[in-house]
Amino acid sequence: MFRKWLTVVMIAFTAQAVALQDTPDMEPSSSHYIRDDLFVFMHTGAGRNYRILGSVEAGTPITILKNDRDAEFMQIREHKENRTGWVESKFVSNEMSRAEKLPIITQKLADSQASQQGLESENGRLKQQLSQAQREVKRLTNQTEEQSRELNKLTTQLENQEKDEMIKWFTRGGMVAGVGVLLGVILTFLPKKRGRSSEWV
Repeated sequence: MFRKWLTVVMIAFTAQAVALQDTPDMEPSSSHYIRDDLFVFMHTGAGRNYRILGSVEAGTPITILKNDRDAEFMQIREHKENRTGWVESKFVSNEMSRAEKLPIITQKLADSQASQQGLESENGRLKQQLSQAQREVKRLTNQTEEQSRELNKLTTQLENQEKDEMIKWFTRGGMVAGVGVLLGVILTFLPKKRGRSSEWV
């Protein structure tokens, strides 16, 4: 019998401790919500024995007016219907409800997708510019190679012309020298003229 009584007492204390842990320590303010996935009853006073005014849906934005920690109830004002009443403190949260978060998350997702599309468009434009630059570099490289080949060709032609000119000058000089030598030889073999004084003698 004593063990049963002790067990009941321990269960009661455990339940009370859990209830106290679930009760949020919140000050009066307007940034609170009814917890998601449930609805709670709104009473005319700080307790379950008071008359029920109605229910408050999960995620409903509320303003905390008073916090009766002893009774574990809070006086709130519901934003949607502008009702005032008391609800159990454990059903109040300071986190934005999923119903409130959904439009914000949806807008952020849309902004992120728009930003991603903008980045993809910019990336495509940059890729196109890079491709054009690569084609231009290739064209200029081919043009430079062609000009280099043309320059080498003209340099070779100039060198050949210089060589031809040198050969021509050497040939002409050799011919002139040969003609001079030939004239010198011819002159040596020509008979010398006699003077007039020798004819009168």
